[in-house]
Amino acid sequence: MRNTTADKPLTAPISPQTRPIRYYHGMTILTLRHVSKQFAQSSAGGLITVHAVRDISFKLTSGTVLALLGPSGCGKSTLLRLIAGLVKPDSGEILYDNIPLNDIPLPERGIGMVFQEGALFPHWETRRTVGFFLWLRHREHEVPERVAHIARITGFGLELLLDRLPRELSGGERQRVAIARALARDPRIFLFDEPFSNLDAKLRAQARLELKRLLHAFPVTSVYVTHDQVEAVALADRIAVMRAGAIEQIDDYQGLYDNPINLFVATFIGVPTINLFRGTIWDHRWYGQAFGGVPIRSDLPDGTEVILGVRPEGIQLADEGFAARIETIVPHFAERQLQLEATTGCEALRLLVPLGTSVAPGDRVSCAFNLDALLFFDPVTGKRIG
Repeated sequence: MRNTTADKPLTAPISPQTRPIRYYHGMTILTLRHVSKQFAQSSAGGLITVHAVRDISFKLTSGTVLALLGPSGCGKSTLLRLIAGLVKPDSGEILYDNIPLNDIPLPERGIGMVFQEGALFPHWETRRTVGFFLWLRHREHEVPERVAHIARITGFGLELLLDRLPRELSGGERQRVAIARALARDPRIFLFDEPFSNLDAKLRAQARLELKRLLHAFPVTSVYVTHDQVEAVALADRIAVMRAGAIEQIDDYQGLYDNPINLFVATFIGVPTINLFRGTIWDHRWYGQAFGGVPIRSDLPDGTEVILGVRPEGIQLADEGFAARIETIVPHFAERQLQLEATTGCEALRLLVPLGTSVAPGDRVSCAFNLDALLFFDPVTGKRIG
C-alpha cells in the first residue's frame, strides 16, 4: 500500500505572496590578522618573489565602508581577493564575525563582489543575471521587487534593462547590473574592485552617487578598491592608504590630510599636492634655502636635516613675509579658489587664494606660513617628526 503520509511535505509551502523579502543577511565584522601573500614572477634574471601583501592587520566594524587607496601595483586588488577567499594567504588569517573564512562554506559567506569589467555572462540577459542567485534558492519571485527597490534608491531605470544582453548595455549600465547582481545575493559583505574606472568623468560621478545611496540603504560591511581619492572620499567612512603591499595608514580623509604619518601619505593625499622644502635645524628653528626661522620641537640637535611640509592653503599672501614671484595661475571655479604657482629663490611653491584675489603672472608678492599648518618629516625614513 502506498504511504500517502510520507508523500506530504513536512510543512506547508510558503506562497510567494507570504515569503519575506530580505535585502541583506546582516552586517559582518571583518578582521585581518597579519595577512601576507607572495607570488613568483618571471623576470630577465629568472623568477623573483613579489610581496603583494605584507603583514596587514585591521578590523572593520559592521556596516563600515573601507576604501583601499594607493597607486597601481600596491597590492589593493590582491588584498581584496584575499578578503573574498579567491586567493589564500601565505600567512595570517581572515575572519568574518570572528570565524575563519576557510571555515565558512562558500554558499554561506554572503559575498557580493563587483569587478572592474562587471564580469557579466555574455549570453545572459539582465533579468537572469540579477536573479540567478535567487533562482538557485527557489526565490525567483523576489526578483521584480529587488529590481524595483534598487531602481527607487538609485533613480536609475534598471527595470528597463531586464531583457538586454551585456553587449546591448553601455559601460555604466553593465556596472549597474553587476552591482544589482551583488545586492541580490543577500550579502554580508560587499567587495568592489575599481568598478567605475572605465567610465568617463560624468558617468563616474553619477555612478558614485547611485552607489552611495545603495550603501546607505543596504548598510553592509564593504571594501572598495580605488586609485582615485575623490572616489574614496565620496564613498568610504575610512581610507587605508597602501604602498608596496603594506598599509601605511588608516583613517578618515580629514585625518589623513591633516595628520599624515609619513611623507608618502602626505604626498599621496591632497589635491593640489603638499609643498615640501628641505632644510636644517639651528637653535630650535627650521631654515630652508630661501626662507626660514620657523619654530620646531626643541629636542632636535643643530644640524639635523628636516623636510618641511605645508598644504597649499597653509601659505597666505601677506603684508610681511618672504618674497615670491607668481608664475602661473590655475582657477578652481567649483571651489572658488585660485591655485598660484610661484617661485622664491631656488624654491617652487603653490598656494590657494580666494577666487576674486587680484593677482597676475609676474606679480611679486609677500607670502607667510600658517604655523599651525606646518608638518615636519625625517628625510631618511620619511616618518613624521612634528
